[in-house]
Amino acid sequence: MNKYLHLPAILLYLLSVMPLFAQQHQERWNFEDYFPKNYFYPKDDRNNDEIGEAVFYMRLAGITPLRDITPDKGDTIIRLNYFPEFAHPLFVEIRKKDGFTTLFWKKGKAIKGYVVHTTHLALSDTGYVDATEKEYYGNVWDKGVFDSGYRNLSLTEWRQMTEILTEIDFVHYRHLNGGKGFRTPYILEYKDDQNNVSFYTECPDDKKENRLTNLLVSLVDPDYVDMVVSSDWQKGVRAPTYPGGEKALSTFVKNAVRYPTDALRDLVEYTVNVEFIVEKDGSIGMIRDVSWPKLEMDYGFADEAIRVVKSMPKWTPATKNGKTVRCYANVSYKFVLPKNIRPQYGHPVLETQRDRRRWEDIEACHRKLLQNPLDEKATLWMGKYYYWEYILEHEPVKTPTDMDSLFNENNWENFYDRSPVVSHPGDSALKYFYKVLEMNPDTEIITEIYMPVLQLEQQLDRSHNPLAELPYDTVEGIHFPCSYFINWPEDGRLDASKDYYMDAWDSFFWVNFFSKYLTKMQEPVIYNNKLQEDEVIFRFSLFPSFDPPVVFRVMKNKQNVTLYWKIIITEIDPKTGNVISYSVKEGHKPMTASQYEQLLRYMEEVRLDELPHSDFAMMLDGAQWVVERVTDHGFKAYATNVPKDSVRWVFSFLAKLSGQKIEYMEKY
Repeated sequence: MNKYLHLPAILLYLLSVMPLFAQQHQERWNFEDYFPKNYFYPKDDRNNDEIGEAVFYMRLAGITPLRDITPDKGDTIIRLNYFPEFAHPLFVEIRKKDGFTTLFWKKGKAIKGYVVHTTHLALSDTGYVDATEKEYYGNVWDKGVFDSGYRNLSLTEWRQMTEILTEIDFVHYRHLNGGKGFRTPYILEYKDDQNNVSFYTECPDDKKENRLTNLLVSLVDPDYVDMVVSSDWQKGVRAPTYPGGEKALSTFVKNAVRYPTDALRDLVEYTVNVEFIVEKDGSIGMIRDVSWPKLEMDYGFADEAIRVVKSMPKWTPATKNGKTVRCYANVSYKFVLPKNIRPQYGHPVLETQRDRRRWEDIEACHRKLLQNPLDEKATLWMGKYYYWEYILEHEPVKTPTDMDSLFNENNWENFYDRSPVVSHPGDSALKYFYKVLEMNPDTEIITEIYMPVLQLEQQLDRSHNPLAELPYDTVEGIHFPCSYFINWPEDGRLDASKDYYMDAWDSFFWVNFFSKYLTKMQEPVIYNNKLQEDEVIFRFSLFPSFDPPVVFRVMKNKQNVTLYWKIIITEIDPKTGNVISYSVKEGHKPMTASQYEQLLRYMEEVRLDELPHSDFAMMLDGAQWVVERVTDHGFKAYATNVPKDSVRWVFSFLAKLSGQKIEYMEKY
């Protein structure tokens, strides 16, 4: 009869914890249903993607958020949400109530496999909406529970638990621990009538939290820990080995693999990486493709690698602290086209890393164009690669400088004394640039290739110019001609060894950069103004890196001269450093004849007509200074980040005249 004495109390207890199992049909998607926003990242505004993955599995198993349960005074709830790879999620809860200690547990149907960057369950308004496929890289996302139960906890078992609990300081608790890698994540939760604490880790170690986790798992299923997959980077793990070692493995894969037919047809090469589990008996378990980046078209590279792995003989299994364990292993194989069918572009001399990189880049574009001849991006890049080979062919031999070494991450030796890796690069570049123009590209692309096309036509004596009728240099709302900051040669003859593509790209960048701020200030576009003989417009713009932009505009109309000024004032969030809002402080005042004459004397010192359109030096910080002038003779502008003293004098003079204290002007 003694075994029935506690039956009423247990029944009452089960009724009190029914919400733990009552949520299976309720759609709980959002992270905040389970944990407060940014709970695990109190000093970080990142999405809780990793925690969100765990919440997704909790939802599938119908786990009630612990924050929805209110323990009575003296009660304690301990919960473990455990998510080992290639094993069913395990949910364990211990509740101490009215002197009774009861263990509840569930095994979810879902099996967690591979997670791309751990962010495929990205947080959204409706939940983790990307998790819609039943199978995805080894995951099986069946909703519900396949096994569950409960039992009383013995006094010895409770004592084991309390010994660990006393070591854990729940009042001053860290909520997040561990780093990225092969992951066995879990969430520990603790709640009494005063505290509600959760702890998440991805890479468990031997600390007190992991001891508590292992104890909770063993109370449900002592063999469950054997389902967890180890990695050879973990302490005490000896990796599994293929019979005969790495060399034998490489030979086996090379002899067994077959090149996918469609990939041969389209001349596609690819490196595939396959990860798999070596089981405790040495057999091959679950296999998954972890190749990155993925190809746009599926040629079956991963399927072929998986077929080869499945055909392998048994491995020598891994051990952890002398005990046989399941463990990850991987195989990487590069599918390389046979030499007799590789695309040819001439007779390359692949002497340096730079040569190999360029050859591979051209081959990659070639394969894309075989798949889609109208691929605008691949066509443009093919033209650029050939163009840069043409520039290299004509560039004078010179010794790399220290600056070249600083920014040359691949240490391309003798970079300036290389022959192009292709034949007739100029003709090929022009062919692809013409093809791009036939595809009706946007203004930015037209601007970028305009000067390279002219350069190649001049050097190769071509007369066809599809750019002649294109309005490449005007865009509504832009404050400068798109190609203005390129310093054209006075005689119009473009140097064969100069990279005008990058010059054009830089020009478009600065045009957009300056226009963005001038638009915010509601400054007019003045380069296309048609002025009378006695009219003049000057504009002086300063764009500092870390201070408010400022503009001074002087307008002369007959005998009237007016000075306008505008300063962008921004409000910054001190916590994030992001701009909350901005406003424009502005004003104007008439200038006297003597003040205007002083401005003209300063401009004589500037010698604007003798300056190039742009003059930039490489630096990590600073400010951009822009001087503009419009008269009845036309428009002239000069932009620099290394202004002469005469330019600074003009800005200082106008700042003083406006009455605005712009103290930071002196530090740039």
